[in-house]
Amino acid sequence: MSVHQGLRVVALAAAIAVCACAAATPPWRKFTAPESVDTIAHAQVKMRDGVRLDATILKPATPGGPWPTVLVRTPYKSELDVGGPFLRRLLERGYAIVQEHERGRFLSEGQPGMLRRAGEDGWDTLDWIAAQPWSNGKVATYGCSSSAENQLKLASLNHPAHKAMIAYSAGVAVAEVGPFREQGNFWRGGAWQQGWFNYFIDDVQTHWPQLPPGLSDEERQRASAAFSIDKNSPFSQDDYARVRMHLPMIEMETALGATETEIKAYLSRGPVDPYWSLDRVVDADQIRVPGLWAEALYDISARSTVAFFEKTRKENPDGRHAIVITNGKHCAFGGETATQKIGDRPIGDPRFDYGGRQIAWLDRWMKGDEAVARPAHPVTVYMAGANRWADFDAVPWAGRDPSRAFFLSGGGAANTLKGDGTLVAEAPVATVADRFTYDPAYPVIAHGGEISGMGPDQQDGAFDQRVNEDRDDVLVYTSEPLTEDLAVFGYIETELFVASDAPDTDFTVKLVDVAPDNTAWNIADSIQRMRYRDGEAKAVFMAPGEVYRITPPPMLAANVFLKGHRVRLEVSSSNFPSYARNLNTAADPYTSISTRIAANEVHHGRQRPSKLVLPVVKLPPR
Repeated sequence: MSVHQGLRVVALAAAIAVCACAAATPPWRKFTAPESVDTIAHAQVKMRDGVRLDATILKPATPGGPWPTVLVRTPYKSELDVGGPFLRRLLERGYAIVQEHERGRFLSEGQPGMLRRAGEDGWDTLDWIAAQPWSNGKVATYGCSSSAENQLKLASLNHPAHKAMIAYSAGVAVAEVGPFREQGNFWRGGAWQQGWFNYFIDDVQTHWPQLPPGLSDEERQRASAAFSIDKNSPFSQDDYARVRMHLPMIEMETALGATETEIKAYLSRGPVDPYWSLDRVVDADQIRVPGLWAEALYDISARSTVAFFEKTRKENPDGRHAIVITNGKHCAFGGETATQKIGDRPIGDPRFDYGGRQIAWLDRWMKGDEAVARPAHPVTVYMAGANRWADFDAVPWAGRDPSRAFFLSGGGAANTLKGDGTLVAEAPVATVADRFTYDPAYPVIAHGGEISGMGPDQQDGAFDQRVNEDRDDVLVYTSEPLTEDLAVFGYIETELFVASDAPDTDFTVKLVDVAPDNTAWNIADSIQRMRYRDGEAKAVFMAPGEVYRITPPPMLAANVFLKGHRVRLEVSSSNFPSYARNLNTAADPYTSISTRIAANEVHHGRQRPSKLVLPVVKLPPR
């Protein structure tokens, strides 16, 4: 062996050997292809810049080709394992499948990065598939989470071979749409969604193997056979809990003892930067590829994805786009039971034939099967509370569609569940203020919600919020018991009139469904960072004591407040670690270590009508 060859072997081993020790056991069943399938492992797909991406090809071994192809692009080890039963059905129905690892992931070359070159690499892969002798030139894209998110930028390019897409939980792909400037769900209302910290450490920084450039195909094959490439996190939940409160926030990875990921660059860019739209879609992007979408309401990606779906649906009024929305968690589609819970809340039987709808969608758009019925309505949603599915022609929006307003009221002492805060049908005549103190050292701890990626000690879903409603820094406004069911579906608006003695602070809102036994289920929440109340492009600080009107980014929900239940709105200034703490100063909150206590106010009354506006729907017959 030459010195050069020896160095290549050492480099190869160093690049991936860290994955061989204590490899995590995948929480899914190993994919086994049907016997009548030909498998090509580690095919090399060359991109326009010369980078080669690693792909696995599965194609029917029976007569009848060339085949329509379903493409799954992923940064993870194997989407074949995750989607095995459905992918087996596709193979048996005469579809070929290509799983491709994104650049820099596992055996794919190139520099890794979240959704890096999703459009360009996806386009080049479609070119490659369409040119293969086993392909009939028709390609659909498929997947959930990252495997959905890399579809949207590609679909906006409208490649001629791209005939259909199935994209579930694709919010990271959306930079800006309508009122949402979440930039891939990293921000909300100008505040960092801090759940991303755990994700970057667990899934991005847990020994992804990256091979040296220039390896031969033989060396790559040998590497794949010789080493485990399962990820394995070296950090515990205690480690995460220890650093969540670390200042400056931008150095949290260093405090954890982890190497640097994209977090530091993301926080440095802030909520408005040209970078966010490089590999993500914005309002101006139009998708003509027929799309089947799905979202879960207790998923961080829901509100921006559904908004982009609605935009796309309106741009394609011919039934080329449909969505399923469920009261569930990130990418949990198809795992529901007849006695399902979301968090601690029982929600009945939300089981749905996702596989059947996906097969029908592909057969319609990939095989031209006109006999396959399209969904009768473009929007199918599971309504918690009523615990049933319902179909609609659009996703409603409070204020634009039939709505019901609840005005904040009280005598100035709405603090805690025992306070005097109420929700009423008309704005009260007298204008008063509820006051509370927000200390960044003692934030309100999130109890459920959309905090995907926070780990087992911070679960997403619906939980009893009374655990936080005895805090003096939580304002609680509650309606009288409802005299009839109130079905709410769509985007929810809140309008608050607020003040503070600090130059910057946050105001958080949370919609709660209160049962007759006083259990308080969280339905949705939002936040507004005050320096960005006029838009995220420029920080504008507050004058002490001045009252400002704010409208936090809309919430999204599908919930029936049953007769006898009460509607509740919580208002505070923290919801941690769902959202990073505001330090209440004019300094950069991510590089600063200085904090101060803020005296905050929420005003209500006829002159300052703080309110909650719910989109109200009539449930169609079962």
